[in-house]
Amino acid sequence: MLSLAAYTMDELSNYISVGNEKLHYLQWGSGKRLLLAFHGYGNDAHIFGAFKEYLAKEYTILSFDLPHHGESKWPDGVKLTKPQLSDMVDRIKATYKVEKISLLGYSMGGRVCLSIIEGIPEAIDKVVLIAADGLTINFYYYFLTRTFIGRKLFKNMLEKPQRFFTVLNWLNKKHLVNAARHRFVTYFLHSENSRKFLLQVWPGMSDIIPSPTKLKRLIGQYHIPVSIFMGAQDRIIPPSLAKNFKEGLDTVQLYVLEKGHQVFDHQNAQQIAVRLL
Repeated sequence: MLSLAAYTMDELSNYISVGNEKLHYLQWGSGKRLLLAFHGYGNDAHIFGAFKEYLAKEYTILSFDLPHHGESKWPDGVKLTKPQLSDMVDRIKATYKVEKISLLGYSMGGRVCLSIIEGIPEAIDKVVLIAADGLTINFYYYFLTRTFIGRKLFKNMLEKPQRFFTVLNWLNKKHLVNAARHRFVTYFLHSENSRKFLLQVWPGMSDIIPSPTKLKRLIGQYHIPVSIFMGAQDRIIPPSLAKNFKEGLDTVQLYVLEKGHQVFDHQNAQQIAVRLL
């Protein structure tokens, strides 16, 4: 069910029911094609505003707030699941009267896009992934969110972070954790609010872990055009993951930009948007 929330001159704020919960999204543009966009950890739907001027004539863009982000209404302890994603896309297709949709995903949002491809590959037109998570299985994330011991350790780590920081700093000094990852983890765990947010988001998104092997088979089988933009200086999700993923797939194109993990901005948004046109 889609429910109208508010209008502005060029933006519609909406909600869609997902199970018993609600995801918020912004709608831009009035094109005949439909684009679903998903942001990264700690961002919200506004992050894709840079693409409006290039895509709004060709596409109707729905940019979502993921669980616990932006204006979405999502309680603690509730997971977003792959079947819910597929069902949501099917209902959106019916509402907007389209046969296929395109996808745009940044970082964690890339993992959402890949999970949608995995569930309903026949419904996908084009895909643009930016510094995308999900191109390979992240052992640490899987362990901390999908195993009993890992979940206990993760909760304890966030509730008693000083022990964890002691170990992390030691690993950094011994060069067992690179400086970029050390800064990344420290930033997201530095305050009680940051730790609480992580404890909400990671478990809530833990079902959204696509199978790279299955994805590669489906992308090849359905000839899905996928453009992947990675940052040459990205130490969080390095370009090598995308290079490995695209091997053997003729419809997957990789573009490595001189950026870190924040790959896109207003200066290069047009360069990325053109892959959807």
